[in-house]
Amino acid sequence: MILEDTMIEGRFKAHIEELQKRYEDIFSELSEQGTVLDGVLIHSGVEDIYFQDDNHMPFKAYAHFLHWVPVSRSDQAVLIQPGKKPVYYQVIPRDFWYDQSVSVEPWWADCFGLVELERSTEIIDHLPQSRRLAFLGRATDFAGQMGLASPYWNLPALLHRVNWQRAYKTEYEIACMRKANELAVVSHQAAKECFLAGGSELDIHLAYLQKSKMMEYQSPYMNIVALDRNSAILHYQYKGTQSSHESQVMLIDAGSTCNFYGSDLTRTYARESAHPVFKKLIDAVDRIQLDLVAEVKPGRPYLHIHLKAHEMILDALLEHGLVFGDRAELEKHRVSHLFFPHGIGHILGLQVHDVGGHYADPGGKLKSPPEDHPFLRLTRTMDPGMTFTIEPGLYFIPVLLNPERQTKRGSYLNWSLIDELIPLGGIRIEDNILVTETGVENLTR
Repeated sequence: MILEDTMIEGRFKAHIEELQKRYEDIFSELSEQGTVLDGVLIHSGVEDIYFQDDNHMPFKAYAHFLHWVPVSRSDQAVLIQPGKKPVYYQVIPRDFWYDQSVSVEPWWADCFGLVELERSTEIIDHLPQSRRLAFLGRATDFAGQMGLASPYWNLPALLHRVNWQRAYKTEYEIACMRKANELAVVSHQAAKECFLAGGSELDIHLAYLQKSKMMEYQSPYMNIVALDRNSAILHYQYKGTQSSHESQVMLIDAGSTCNFYGSDLTRTYARESAHPVFKKLIDAVDRIQLDLVAEVKPGRPYLHIHLKAHEMILDALLEHGLVFGDRAELEKHRVSHLFFPHGIGHILGLQVHDVGGHYADPGGKLKSPPEDHPFLRLTRTMDPGMTFTIEPGLYFIPVLLNPERQTKRGSYLNWSLIDELIPLGGIRIEDNILVTETGVENLTR
């Protein structure tokens, strides 16, 4: 979704200048390593249809294209060359079935050389004579049609480096993400009001979209709206139509977008009539989330936040009588993992789970998560300009808990209380975080 905001628009030119510098530095580095490129052509992608059907799947442009051009349309391309103004190949086919128009606003279009075409195959006539161009995109058959050599299609040495750089947001990107958070916050409030009024999961979802003024395909991801037991399903994908008047808990994980940059927020609400321990746990997870945000410091490994989360979740489990026993034994048996099975967060940007989370360096060397924390999506050091989520949770998930009822690990659990809370599902609180030169900014609150 494109939003008009002079504070955002005024930062776009500097954003493109920064991207140009980053790519030029990468071209120079690759040249020193023996891979000489005259530039890179980035393709937005192609539309797909469902198997043996003529209905199109929702389209979202390739994120590396959107990094440059805020146009989520198929068959577009942008050419980046060292020392030259980037060129946007705007393809608008003649068509009376669909609206093919592209809104070209001066605040971003003036940063490009604009070439208007009717067919993507015409792009070849406007490329530089040198074909020492890399190609980034899914449509490698298109790259072949452009006469680009296949060894340079999605060249790993290039792709790793641009993936690495995507973690460091420009002022334009940060402004977009602030706006996306503002939109999500007011939409979450509308969803809460709908829940308290007795709306179904579907009603709550639609109330959120209406407040956001978005269609589903414009969301950064499909909203999670989960009542009671469903809130213990981490990526619950359905929308029930039964009234929530009898429901005690709602978990909503939903974001918004600004110029294709996403927000990713989660809140959990309980009715006054809900189990008193569960209500206290919601407050506890909210405090944990804020305490974890305070742990963010430039130069500190993100893994530190994740491990701290497990310490704090275990504290909450002990404080509220869900587990008992010697703390060292509880840690040895990884008891907190039964209630908090996912990673503490992920890089956020043009993709909700943005790229480069497991990189150890720009060249593509990986730093995998620890063996006993396999679902951690971010293992890098927290550096200024990075944006990511912090999202602790505490869930009562039968598929994780039930196998432990007769085990040594399960002997530390207060099963009578846990059985009372299983019908209420789970809790997650999630904010979007920016690392600054001196510490942290919470983009959500």
